[in-house]
Amino acid sequence: MSDQASFTYFSLLPTELRLQIWRHTCHQRVVEVLYDSQNDRCTSSTAPPAVLHVCQESRFEALGIYRRSFGTKSHEPRIYFCPDLDVLYLPRPPFMGYDDALRSFTQLVSGIEDTVNLALDYVKPDIRRPWETYNKYALMQSFPKVKEVDLVLGNDSPAEEHGHEDIGLVDPTGDILALCRLLSDIKESFFYEVGSNYTIGDTKEEFFEYPVLPPLVLKSKVTCAHAY
Repeated sequence: MSDQASFTYFSLLPTELRLQIWRHTCHQRVVEVLYDSQNDRCTSSTAPPAVLHVCQESRFEALGIYRRSFGTKSHEPRIYFCPDLDVLYLPRPPFMGYDDALRSFTQLVSGIEDTVNLALDYVKPDIRRPWETYNKYALMQSFPKVKEVDLVLGNDSPAEEHGHEDIGLVDPTGDILALCRLLSDIKESFFYEVGSNYTIGDTKEEFFEYPVLPPLVLKSKVTCAHAY
């Protein structure tokens, strides 16, 4: 019985068509990255793109899309990432939450300045540290090309290293009005915790400057073990 999942004539296709097929296999991934400030290194539970390991031809084509990123002063870049395709997911670290190290992430880590898709954890007010709102705002602002920021709901467990897994970000389910109120509350927390009062000239007239936020989108995280 023939294996219907195989396509034995693939190698006989014209080269341009084969290369186009390899490029189409490079789909958007959610790349989870953890920064270890003690060892000044980045790790990831996200598996490298499968197309890199199919054959020499697929690898050559994929290396034109993905590049090794997230290097630091003391460690070479080792995580494959496409800044204009993949989503960079920076989960909330344990203990200190979004601390000063993550606020300065783009200064400490190389090869990520062109990132256009960013995801951060939503932090509930009852566990949020006093500095986290400002640090998350500064972190978002440090990515000049980001088009929108996904806020990941329900990820209350601390970020830690584990085996390779595939991560997806999907629209949350539940009461639409409640989700809209939550998003409004999140924006207000940024406005009032990051915004600033100032006066103009001798009039002493006070003004409140609202921070400029990128578009924020609520998402839920789904995971499954990576299939080798």
